[in-house]
Amino acid sequence: MKPFLRPVRVALAAVSGAALFMMVFPGPAHAGPERGPEVLRAGAGSAVPCGFFRYSVRESQFAAYNHCGTTTVRLHVDVQGGGSGNDYHLCVSPGRTQLPGAGPNYLNAYYIGGAGCRSGERTAHTPH
Repeated sequence: MKPFLRPVRVALAAVSGAALFMMVFPGPAHAGPERGPEVLRAGAGSAVPCGFFRYSVRESQFAAYNHCGTTTVRLHVDVQGGGSGNDYHLCVSPGRTQLPGAGPNYLNAYYIGGAGCRSGERTAHTPH
């Protein structure tokens, strides 16, 4: 019986470690301005977080949003400079959506509702 119990303990330890990691490092999907987005180095095995994130390829920085749900949703995209006049709303499909332009120009992107919107639809910022 001992050989059977050992893999279960190892699996429980891995699950406990993952749960602890998620409590200490919550995902950036609804990060406020006080918490900066994650910056990832693009690599073959890099895991993409749910929500807004930045990443680098060589010397260039990019911004993207990874929607982990199953329907389209509307995002509020915070763009640096110009107050909320530069911000916009964007409908994204499940999976990763590359935001246009340079990554440092984006402060954040977060879910504001709109399930079932038309993917790729971009509208001006409105209060929400």
